[in-house]
Amino acid sequence: MSQDKGKVNISRRPVLKLRLFVFQIVVLTAICLMMSTSELNRWRKLSETHINSKGVSLVRTIEPHVMRLIEENNLSGLKVLAQSLTSSTIPHNDVISVQILDGSLQKLAESSNEAPMTRGGLTHLPATVVVANPIFDARTDQPRGTLRMVFSNRYFEEKSQEVVNSTVVYYIIGLLLALLSTWLLSRMVQTPVDLLAEAAIRMSEGEGDVRIEIDADNEIGVLVESFNQMSTRINQHLTELRHKNLNLEHKVYELSTLQHIGRSLSSILDQEMVYETIVDNVINVLSGVKRCSFLLIDEKNNEFIFRVAKGLDPEIIPEGGRIPIEGGIAAKVCHTGEAVLLNDIDEDDDTRLLEESKVVRSSICSPVKISGKVIGVLSLSNRISGIPFNETDLRLVEGVSAEAALAIKNARLWQDLKRKVLELNTLHEVGKNLSLVLDIGKLLELVLDLTANVLGGVKTSSVILYDNELDCLQVMLYKGERTIASMQPIKPGEGIAGKVFKRGEPIIINDFHKHGEGETESGRSSICVPLKVKEKTIGVLSVSDKKSGEPFDQSDLDMLVTLASQISISLYNAQLYEDLEASYLSAVRALANSIDAKDAYTRGHSERVARYSMEIGRAMGLTPLEIKNLHIGALLHDIGKIGISEAIINKDSRLTDEEYQEIKTHPARGASIIEPAKFLREKVPLIKYHHERFDGKGYPDGLKGDNIPLMARIICAADSFDAMTSKRAYRDVMPLEEARKELLRCSGSQFDPRIVSAFLEVLADEKKVEAIANLGK
Repeated sequence: MSQDKGKVNISRRPVLKLRLFVFQIVVLTAICLMMSTSELNRWRKLSETHINSKGVSLVRTIEPHVMRLIEENNLSGLKVLAQSLTSSTIPHNDVISVQILDGSLQKLAESSNEAPMTRGGLTHLPATVVVANPIFDARTDQPRGTLRMVFSNRYFEEKSQEVVNSTVVYYIIGLLLALLSTWLLSRMVQTPVDLLAEAAIRMSEGEGDVRIEIDADNEIGVLVESFNQMSTRINQHLTELRHKNLNLEHKVYELSTLQHIGRSLSSILDQEMVYETIVDNVINVLSGVKRCSFLLIDEKNNEFIFRVAKGLDPEIIPEGGRIPIEGGIAAKVCHTGEAVLLNDIDEDDDTRLLEESKVVRSSICSPVKISGKVIGVLSLSNRISGIPFNETDLRLVEGVSAEAALAIKNARLWQDLKRKVLELNTLHEVGKNLSLVLDIGKLLELVLDLTANVLGGVKTSSVILYDNELDCLQVMLYKGERTIASMQPIKPGEGIAGKVFKRGEPIIINDFHKHGEGETESGRSSICVPLKVKEKTIGVLSVSDKKSGEPFDQSDLDMLVTLASQISISLYNAQLYEDLEASYLSAVRALANSIDAKDAYTRGHSERVARYSMEIGRAMGLTPLEIKNLHIGALLHDIGKIGISEAIINKDSRLTDEEYQEIKTHPARGASIIEPAKFLREKVPLIKYHHERFDGKGYPDGLKGDNIPLMARIICAADSFDAMTSKRAYRDVMPLEEARKELLRCSGSQFDPRIVSAFLEVLADEKKVEAIANLGK
């Protein structure tokens, strides 16, 4: 298109010359016509004035003679007089025809030296001037005749011809000058115009910083200089615009990439898969890298743990996948919490420890932080393409690290949740079997199996009981590589088991290597907890080495202590039931608190919903067992939110359709989480259907009226009321009275009218409502 425009402009270049030439011709023609017309008019006036003057003078001269001849009736004399007036012998005689008429205008004499022609009743010659003068009688002052003379206009015609000739000459000269001026002007104007047009076309085709070089001190030079300045500014603005556009494209790419990574990570709740997906996403985002690894931080042992290592030489990774956090870039990143980009280092340098002075040619090391604390390091080096990393890559990796932190946090919460559910299930199974199994051996074997399952699998586990008669500890049940027969009795106070028995306090040990006398465990990690009945220690429960290679943590210790208490309670059924119930409710509250902890604005929400639900149930006359089930179900009603991104839960603006659909999945998610726990299955309908509406417009199944479980309808009203009367990121607290009105307004549509009526009875007790509203605040 630009080339076509350029051709059009070039083809029209002669038009300017032609127009300029035509304009000059028109002006020249007008001037010549005006000058020639003016000159002809002047000569015509001069000629007429001269002839009139000459005619009057001639009439006055011959008038007496004519009067005399007329009185004498001397026609021949008049004729001779007329002939003498038109005689060609008289030098410069302008009179070409003379007529002498009497008083009645009858012709008396006539003379002409050229062939006359008649026009309008008068006889005259072409190119002549007629002068008619009356002849008066001097005595009577009466006209006696008329003298008509026709004068030749030759002089005027000659002058007119001269004027025309000179005009033609001037016109020709003007034409030549017009051609010359057109040529000069075209050189002065057209060339710069053509250059400007070509430069404009080049600019329109995307060429930057187009300049025109013309040496001119006139207006054209000023125009060209202005164009050059304009071109420079436009080029600067275009450069800035391209740079900003490029940055914007990078930002859009980064955001879209991070969004894609965030979505892919948010759907994975298994920690090992999360680690693997993080590394795979980084490799894909950066179009392939030679080496990429993800290292977790073990603070207690001050070590890095390799979770994923792709492209690394196996010799670099020590046995056990652990390296000390000392020196090198990874250690620096771990301590400072700041990402590092390094380029142009010798490829042959040793990079095993990622030392600051010995890094691969191009490397990025980024921290993975949760709540401001570095929990891991993402390290990558050398693109496959050989292109070094840049600041954009660094920002992208930092963004991936942030998404990775959220995914790891969610996966850990999910794992904790699953473990807590499993713990609850285990506690339930232990409690159920303790009341059914009379064979203590079978019961203890079941306990060890459940313990290993809760901890994700252990290499060794044992139950050691105190023998009062022998005053020593005996291994009652052991699972591992050794046999019970090969194990010696343990004296109280000796070894790990003996010390735990004597002190009555649990112990967790990681990374120990020496074996004390009487110890049955070996490895790098061990937990030993006492078995007590009414504060009296009767033995110990010991486990060693997770099959995953991870060290035991406080959560494992807490779980094992709980299990140990259940084993102890088998000797005292009443204490068993009490401890089981306490552990059960504590675990449920821990689940609820772990959910509420995802959003600072919903702290205590599950507890308040549970309390409101229980009060509504009492107002409706539910049985104690139904109220207990309602309590547990209400505490766990939002458990499905554990698998939803915190960015959605904590968003302080209106949710998008996609985000709202994600939120709507939490009832079904919660049901799927709780369903595997047999003792919680009866709470599944409460969790799954607490967002159903009485008019059938709720979710997930659109149940209507009495098809919705009664306790789910109760939780729906309690949940909505607490949401209205609690502060949220996107709105402030709704006054209590407005919340009551909202319950009434939605009665029959969102809420069961019977439940609304019972709820309003509960809300009438202001002190009770205030106490519930302050829970968790």
